[in-house]
Amino acid sequence: MTLSAVLEQDAEEVCGPRHARGEGRGGHRWGRTRGKIGFHGGKIELERPRVRNFDGQELPLPSWERASEEDWPGRWAMNLMLINVSTRKFRRAVRLPEGDVPAPQGAGVSKSATSRRFVALSAARMKEWMASDLGHLDIMVVQIDGIHIAEDIVLVAAIGIDGEGAKHPLGLIEGASEHSAVVQALIDNLIERGLDPAVPRLFIIDGSKALSKAIRRSFGRHTPIQRCQIRAQHHGAASEAVARLGSAGAAPGLGTGRCRQGREIDPQSCATPRTRCARLLHPHPGGLGRDSHG
Repeated sequence: MTLSAVLEQDAEEVCGPRHARGEGRGGHRWGRTRGKIGFHGGKIELERPRVRNFDGQELPLPSWERASEEDWPGRWAMNLMLINVSTRKFRRAVRLPEGDVPAPQGAGVSKSATSRRFVALSAARMKEWMASDLGHLDIMVVQIDGIHIAEDIVLVAAIGIDGEGAKHPLGLIEGASEHSAVVQALIDNLIERGLDPAVPRLFIIDGSKALSKAIRRSFGRHTPIQRCQIRAQHHGAASEAVARLGSAGAAPGLGTGRCRQGREIDPQSCATPRTRCARLLHPHPGGLGRDSHG
């Protein structure tokens, strides 16, 4: 049964069959109108009957109300963007050029409309997740770390591990750095949502003093904190590479280049510490490489 047939059935339940007379009717038909509902990643225009009661007030059709409330365009946008379909390709991904469902102007499949729906739905999902209850989780280990998205944007994330070894994303907060205030705000949110500070837990961090300070302030100064060994190895390797770079000088085989003004430059002198460490940690022909025991 099509949606148009379901809408006609809703109108008949209120008004009775067409041209019907008599008692027991809740209203009467008042012509037809067109409206848009979500369908297949965008919107389609559909004709529906209008119904009014005997006082002249518009009566909603239950099937139309349910179809309007379901955010199918937003779900399509969220799903396709999470699998790396760009907003520019969204129209082509949901509407075939010669398909049965056209994509005229105002169908809601443009890149700007897709982006707005993705932002709105992801923000709503994020708000719902950051307010979810954590009291039912038997969290024994909490991992907290900062993820550098840009130079001045850091996402501080917390992951919990229960007694069976299953991981549970607990929370996420945005900040300019792994500052103690940012970390404290995340921990306060976890406690408000049911993470009992009186229960002993192991915390795994990257060695940040701000993280240790916030954890011990909220969970007690005797809370066990373990520094991530993988992160410690990376820091050690980077420090070793910097030391070797200082002692070895410019790496041979890197060659020289020219800047826009035509001056000859040494790439080793203009490289950032991160790229210089990467050149030492990852061997390349003619360059310095980290030995197998390093």
